[in-house]
Amino acid sequence: MFGFLKSKTSEVSTQETTGFDIIEKYTLEIKNVNIENQPFRLSGMLHILTNKIGDLLQANRQSIYYDIKREIGRYIIGDNDYLEQVLEILVKNALSLNRDSEVILKISKIKTSFLIFEVFNEKGMMQKEEYANYLDATRLLTKHTQQLNAFIKAKKIAEMMKGSIEVTSKRRVGTQFTLKIPYYADEEKKSHQDALKASLQGQRALFIVKDMHHTQQIEYIFETYGITIVTMNLEDFEKKKPDLRHYNMAIVRSADLNYKHVSFFKTIYQNPKSNFKIIIMHELFESEDTMMLSKSIAHAEIYNPAIIGDVEEILYQMFIRKSNAVKGISNMEIFDPDTFTIKGRKNTKVSDDNLDWYKGAHIAIVEDSKVDQRVIKNILNIDGVTLFCLNNGEEMLQILETEEIDIIFSDINMPVMDGLLMTQSIRAKKRWEHIPIISISSMAFAHEVEEMKVAGMNATISKPIEANEVYAALDNFLVMTAQIRNRKTDKQQIKFLINKEIIDINRGLEEAVSALQYQEDLLKTLNLLDETRASFEKMIYDQQFRALAQYARISLERYKKIYATEMIQMFTEFIDFISQKQKVYVMDYIYLYQQKWTRLKKEVEKYIQNIENLT
Repeated sequence: MFGFLKSKTSEVSTQETTGFDIIEKYTLEIKNVNIENQPFRLSGMLHILTNKIGDLLQANRQSIYYDIKREIGRYIIGDNDYLEQVLEILVKNALSLNRDSEVILKISKIKTSFLIFEVFNEKGMMQKEEYANYLDATRLLTKHTQQLNAFIKAKKIAEMMKGSIEVTSKRRVGTQFTLKIPYYADEEKKSHQDALKASLQGQRALFIVKDMHHTQQIEYIFETYGITIVTMNLEDFEKKKPDLRHYNMAIVRSADLNYKHVSFFKTIYQNPKSNFKIIIMHELFESEDTMMLSKSIAHAEIYNPAIIGDVEEILYQMFIRKSNAVKGISNMEIFDPDTFTIKGRKNTKVSDDNLDWYKGAHIAIVEDSKVDQRVIKNILNIDGVTLFCLNNGEEMLQILETEEIDIIFSDINMPVMDGLLMTQSIRAKKRWEHIPIISISSMAFAHEVEEMKVAGMNATISKPIEANEVYAALDNFLVMTAQIRNRKTDKQQIKFLINKEIIDINRGLEEAVSALQYQEDLLKTLNLLDETRASFEKMIYDQQFRALAQYARISLERYKKIYATEMIQMFTEFIDFISQKQKVYVMDYIYLYQQKWTRLKKEVEKYIQNIENLT
């Protein structure tokens, strides 16, 4: 976590009289990030990416397409959040080159070695000087453009993922950013691709489309599962309705449909004996009226840019699980089997203007995704509300033992302990059985909703998370009692699960002038003391007891300032041994200091990482 630039005067003197002069100020250029390689759903990450760049696409009349090769499974292994950050930077750089353009994100792999993410803008060219800067720049500088500094940040994150980023910009071929990271096989085999191929081999799909220009990618995806695609122009479809007995499904763009088309398909949709499936494709910026017209005939809905993982899921639900309605896999809308699913409502009584109603509330966010933690934290940025940010269900159970929690927002798929098992464990204890638990879910098929209900959850919200849906959950489930309102409150507090036996961060935050000041004290203390550990060992080996006593006293004051509990205890004992001249025990502190420093550093890293991800 802590990187240092050493000054030329930082060499340790061998003279005992130097005492604590070896401690200097060091400059932190960049903090290392903790890369966590976990299985994650690729389409979920791409929906978040699409959502983030949606306004930019619309403003510049641009479009994006995802070209995911079929050898890429529905799940990949990597750090979901940091990978999404890097891709967002690369896509925005590509989009910034021009207007009215098309950007393609191609995802492939090289055998079993590397994942390749290529971002193309075939009509976007960098100026010669700008291109040279992209090739040469390695440090974040104020003189750089915002896009260039973001690109450098992306390169540094890629390097920490043991990967690399390259850029090329040439006439006639445009600009291409290439991210290469190590490929890790999904040993859990979460993809259903093989089962679907076996089940769907030889089935036929009719693709009815007004404009043939963008059919190639969606055809490629369906053909991955052994489905034969027959394309029909909308005009031909209107002249002579096809005999659908020759097909197993139809794929239709909602933007092309009118009432006459809907009437034709509704007869098929409402026939309980028919196994024919109607799949509706929505565009990114489609009007609500157009979308609603097509929903009445949709067995399944997918959204452009089409993602292979989404197609896999709807096919699996329709043809393997035999679901009657698979209504939404997107960053825009989800299937609402009943009122268990919270959908944003304009008429909720909670809004940005009256959030003071929840002053005093203790709200827990259980989410391993740093991006989604940050989103919910920003939505719940309410004076007087305390947020508890946890990474998995096990941490949530630990917090409940010491804190009063009024409502929990929880992801389902998390490492260590998932949201369903966490909920079952909470409901098993009478004192916690009435705490509202709201699922934050990427998908909400009927069978998944049923699992959430059985576990004991109260409702679910779809990702990406929208403020009005979070407010609706508060409106419906958070009961503001007199006890909650009477809690001592001031500004918003954010608390994490930190080992108080090592460092009492929450007490440090309470005593500090501000959270920012406490964070600065943490970094300053560890930066100043990290380089002195070798000198501490040397003073012990050389028996420089006077210097050791001076070092220990100054270190003790530093650690007291940040409430580093374990270090405070150790140096207090160490000073006692020195003062009592029990020098035989002093050698033991070489190992103890190393052990306790490592533990402290880990806890501080976790805290700083959480803060950075939420700001």
